[in-house]
Amino acid sequence: MLYQFRQVIHPRIPQLAMVGYAEGISNIFASEMKSMWLVHFLDGNIGLPSIREMEKDVKLWEDNMKQYGGRYYWKSCIANCCIWYQDQLCKDMKHNPRRKKSLFAELFEPYSLADYVGLTRN
Repeated sequence: MLYQFRQVIHPRIPQLAMVGYAEGISNIFASEMKSMWLVHFLDGNIGLPSIREMEKDVKLWEDNMKQYGGRYYWKSCIANCCIWYQDQLCKDMKHNPRRKKSLFAELFEPYSLADYVGLTRN
């Protein structure tokens, strides 16, 4: 399995981006978020950290997948931490990762597609 920074760009080959939903149809939203992130990157709104920092982030993601995915971690999807992942992408795109209107909603209501409306560029 090839691990990439934000699951889009390889740290050592930043000119190559890969976006797809090979895991299944349930990850279409994650692929859409990756595509929005890539558009922001290509527009110059997102700067990449150093190669060392990107590799550290990739290693953190890989360790997380191994810990929560078990021995078949390469087949596991990002559902176990998709909110954290979406928050990271929102932060990179300079959007508030807290998408709910109140603290109570933030803590107890599930996130849905409606919470991410308005992330596209104007």
